[in-house]
Amino acid sequence: MSNQEYLTIGNLDSQLFDSIGKHLITDEVIFTYERINHVETKRFQLFHEVKHFLPNALYSPDYIYRDWNNRQNTFVLIKSLNSQKNLNIVLKIALLNDEKHSKNSIITMIKIGNKTFNKIKKNKKENLLFKRLDNYE
Repeated sequence: MSNQEYLTIGNLDSQLFDSIGKHLITDEVIFTYERINHVETKRFQLFHEVKHFLPNALYSPDYIYRDWNNRQNTFVLIKSLNSQKNLNIVLKIALLNDEKHSKNSIITMIKIGNKTFNKIKKNKKENLLFKRLDNYE
């Protein structure tokens, strides 16, 4: 990919992914313009609203889930934006054995309220790979 096809958004904590058994090719996370357009079309101005927050959400997510749609090497990262809203980021990660994807890439993202997030925690608990210890329930 040439640099005109995507924005570099931030980095993942590679030690965090190593601890859940996923060895990354790179910690760099990109967002292709095609995917940004998808997010902006479906969720008006979401990228522009949260772009300053994305690097922290990627490096220090509150929760990491295996993708519940069974897409290989795809994970859902959730980070609390405030007491009412959470950011749900679907991320394709580039693993050491992945010859097709050389960079980690955001597929989509959405803001979710606490009610939806509580449903995820209840219904997708078998997919939970990581929970930040300072998130008390």
